Amino acid sequence: MKFRLGKSEPASKGIARINRELCEHASGMTGSDNTLTEDTAFELRKTVKKLRAVLRISRPALGNSAYRELDRCMRDFGRQQGPLRDSAVLIETLDALLEHFKPFPDEIAMQTVRNALHCRYELALEAFMQANDEMSLTMRFTDIEQRVRDLDLRRLSHAMLLEGIGKTYRRCRTGLQKLHEIPSTENSHDLRRQVKYAWNQLRLIRRWQPGTFKPVITGLDRLGKLLGQDSDLAMLADTVQRHPELCCNRIRAEFIIALVEARRVALLTASLRLADRLFAEPPDEFARRLKHDSGGKLR
Repeated sequence: MKFRLGKSEPASKGIARINRELCEHASGMTGSDNTLTEDTAFELRKTVKKLRAVLRISRPALGNSAYRELDRCMRDFGRQQGPLRDSAVLIETLDALLEHFKPFPDEIAMQTVRNALHCRYELALEAFMQANDEMSLTMRFTDIEQRVRDLDLRRLSHAMLLEGIGKTYRRCRTGLQKLHEIPSTENSHDLRRQVKYAWNQLRLIRRWQPGTFKPVITGLDRLGKLLGQDSDLAMLADTVQRHPELCCNRIRAEFIIALVEARRVALLTASLRLADRLFAEPPDEFARRLKHDSGGKLR
């Protein structure tokens, strides 16, 4: 599957092809025995997130009603896997946190916390499996697939794609300003979401001018990961704060929260510095440069 437009590929045909290949990739992950695995659920969720990024960049050629209905359908599908994904990420986040501060935390004491988080994951997985099977999950995705295939993309042009990327860039700048003003978890998460959209959208056109777009794409990928780590740490701290019994006692819970806060300061500092460089241009200047660097593909 090539998540990119060809150098001479018309926008309408290219986006339709990418949508089709994403759907075929997702359909190929499901089997016929109606046995659902968490890997299948996670992969379907990631595929839908890519489809959603492509949908957003296609919006100028679609009616608002068609766009909003499909976007809401994709969002709801992703949220169904949210609790399972979050419980898995908590374990990975704790491991990364302890590795970063190693050998400071007591490994034996922290293993107790990890075991408790793993138990939460097992319960979340059991609940997810009871509420879903491969057939029902596949049917919900099939509905999304059919809606995607029915999209009328004939009006979609390269100029519209660039317009969509420009709007995402503008949202990134707005999100960055909000994060500077109020460095909250919510603002960090909102910026991360827009950065992921920008990353996927620029990947679509990276073959138009690889030398220009590649460094930006690399920077956006790095920024998304930094903000993602911050978001995951915030979720870990919130979970521990609301459920100190996971740590056996409040002292250990407060210790983990203190580690999280120290790590988040470093991550947010690095994120803001990188984001300031990536989004330094005013939106209008970025739009002009994007058109220039697209190699004259405005048709």
